[in-house]
Amino acid sequence: MNNLIQQLRKFASERQWEQFHSPKNLTMAISIEAAELMEHFQWLTEAQ
Repeated sequence: MNNLIQQLRKFASERQWEQFHSPKNLTMAISIEAAELMEHFQWLTEAQ
């Protein structure tokens, strides 16, 4: 797991993405992605 974390940090650093990775931006991005996933299930019944 530590290796994967290091790779992700290196990936972001090479692209200078740290400036966008504030707690506010990351939590908003996670919420938006979760909402997009939930949209697929919104009107389905439990059986579906």
